[in-house]
Amino acid sequence: MIRISPNGKKITDKEMQEIFDRYDATRESIFRRHEMNLVIKYTKGVGIEVGCGLNKIHTSAIGINKVLTENDYGYPFGTQIQSEGDNLPWFRDNSLDYVFSSHCLEHIVDSKKALREWTRVLKKEGYLVLILPHKNYFPNIGQPNANPDHKHDFLPEDVKKMIDEIGKYEIISIDTLHDNLKKDEVAMSEAPKYGHSSLNFSFEIIAKKIKD
Repeated sequence: MIRISPNGKKITDKEMQEIFDRYDATRESIFRRHEMNLVIKYTKGVGIEVGCGLNKIHTSAIGINKVLTENDYGYPFGTQIQSEGDNLPWFRDNSLDYVFSSHCLEHIVDSKKALREWTRVLKKEGYLVLILPHKNYFPNIGQPNANPDHKHDFLPEDVKKMIDEIGKYEIISIDTLHDNLKKDEVAMSEAPKYGHSSLNFSFEIIAKKIKD
């Protein structure tokens, strides 16, 4: 089952795939929805997803993506704002309940600048929710099958260090996804579609902002 709301609404994998097919989101992953299941409860209220593609965590999130196509229009899991995501002039300081980003920060050249900007727009006690490929499980830059657009290879402690240097967060959760999804059959069955042996190569960091 796939959670499509932080308040508990669920649909089946098959229903989610039918939505992807209907809106020509054929490259989007059911397994990524399984990852989102484990963090979606932290995305309540008004917030954004940076780098959402055509697979936004839920329909109430404001989607930000560097690519905006006709597929996004009228699509409930699509993008509203076209942007690289490291500059968010549409949002005031301390205005959002959450910032969610999945498999995006590693594509941004100045990742610390992005984290500072995401921190700026978060309210006190808002949540920064990140999912990223784990350096130990995903091909690194320059290796066979690496993503050619990746600018960084991260370990969980690398991202935690950047967050700690910003100095406004309490870490709620870090690096539990891989173990929690070890028995996920979709991680294996979908993998050949994306050129991998398994899609279970991510880690998460959930951090609560404790200072304005």
